[in-house]
Amino acid sequence: MKKLAKRLAALALAAMTFVVPAGAVTPDGQSETWFDGVWALIDAFGLKAEDNPYVLQNYINKYLAEHPEEMYNVINDILSLLDTHSMYLSSEEYSQGFSTLEGFVGIGVGMQETVGGVQISEVMRFSAAEEAGLQIGDIIIAVDGNDTTEMTSAEVAELLRGEEGTAVSVTVRRQGRDLTVTCTRRQVNQVYVSNSTMADGVEYIKVSAMGSENDWTAFSEIWEGLDEKNTRAVILDLRGNGGGVINVALKMADAMTQEEGVYLAGTRWREDMGGLEQTYSTGGGLPLNKIVVLVDGGTASAAELLAGSLQDTGTAMLLGEKTYGKGQGQFHFDLVNGDKLVITTLELELPKQGCYEGVGLTPDVQLGNREVTVNAGLLAPLDITQTLRFGDQSDQVYAMTERLALFGLIDEPTNTYNGDVVEAVKAFRESYEMDPELLYASPDMLQALDEAIQTLDGQTYVLDDQLQTALEICKLAAKEPQQYTALPDGSWTKN
Repeated sequence: MKKLAKRLAALALAAMTFVVPAGAVTPDGQSETWFDGVWALIDAFGLKAEDNPYVLQNYINKYLAEHPEEMYNVINDILSLLDTHSMYLSSEEYSQGFSTLEGFVGIGVGMQETVGGVQISEVMRFSAAEEAGLQIGDIIIAVDGNDTTEMTSAEVAELLRGEEGTAVSVTVRRQGRDLTVTCTRRQVNQVYVSNSTMADGVEYIKVSAMGSENDWTAFSEIWEGLDEKNTRAVILDLRGNGGGVINVALKMADAMTQEEGVYLAGTRWREDMGGLEQTYSTGGGLPLNKIVVLVDGGTASAAELLAGSLQDTGTAMLLGEKTYGKGQGQFHFDLVNGDKLVITTLELELPKQGCYEGVGLTPDVQLGNREVTVNAGLLAPLDITQTLRFGDQSDQVYAMTERLALFGLIDEPTNTYNGDVVEAVKAFRESYEMDPELLYASPDMLQALDEAIQTLDGQTYVLDDQLQTALEICKLAAKEPQQYTALPDGSWTKN
């Protein structure tokens, strides 16, 4: 029989809900068994169910008459033979699997477990976490003074949630610096889209799910406002995005496509349900210099549809790791007893790569993230009383950049204070709320850097090389001439 964990893991990769009764009466008015009703839905909507003989239905009905308690497991065994995504779920299982798609009371962060601890993977728009200055990449080390370094993400989430209007203290570690903020819990209406400006002309957009039209609304607002920022390059982060509503993915792809009439994607239904439906772009997307899409093994379903459409049409470059490979979509049927039937009803097709079920997408630039262990005793001594400046060549510059490299702010240590070192120093100063415009490394900055390394001594954490590489690509692209001019009335014209 299918295991619950397997069924729940697949839930995040499903989409769309329809309400259909089951177990009532047949079209001719004759009474049905419960299995008859559920089977009717499977046969009517399942992509492969039409190939199964009804003798199986008759056999199962006889078996279930003697063993009614086995109905749940029998249906799931049958569904597992059809495909890996179809399943029968109790109302409790369904609620557990889709709880993240509903609103909740909390501070508004998404989390993931990493080798370095529970890390913030998302800061929701207009949330208490956003107002408090929490950032993606922060490691949560304490909640209300409770040490969370050995906790799971679920355990940390339980501490962060509470009654609306109550305060919670959150301590995070950011580049070796421990910061404590206070957030007031409130209702979080789940929106899985957020953004931030990472550099001059470079915008970062995180889409962690496509749960509803709310996500499309948030995305469109961000995208339509890019011209006001004179944005020239965009990083679209779809890592860990298990998908959601297919139409939302198609709308996002359309908004990002400049040319009209470009074939974006196809949705293939059973022939008796309409066959292949194709979607074409309406055009008019902002003419950016570069779009980089971040993907990984957690990018699936509708998120793969978006990423693959942008890749196949040449709209964007994919960077990261091979995606999950879920090229099928499901309907969610509400049964009259409160249970849910999830049935695969369609396949997703890309313009060049076709259906990616079981295959996934291969990024244009394949790159993983690194695990780094800090060993302060092996680093070159750093004199924190000096001031290091652009053009300096010394062992002290090497000692400083050796430490900056451990934070992923520079690719590798160097003894020359060059332009890359200037950018790394600026980034570190900004994260420590020091003047980022200073081009030199002052004694207070060197002291903060050395103390950060001492704080992290012996710890292992993940460097987000994927994001840093995407940022470098986009910063270079942003230096190229802008392809449009923003107008005072909020519109833009192509140069």
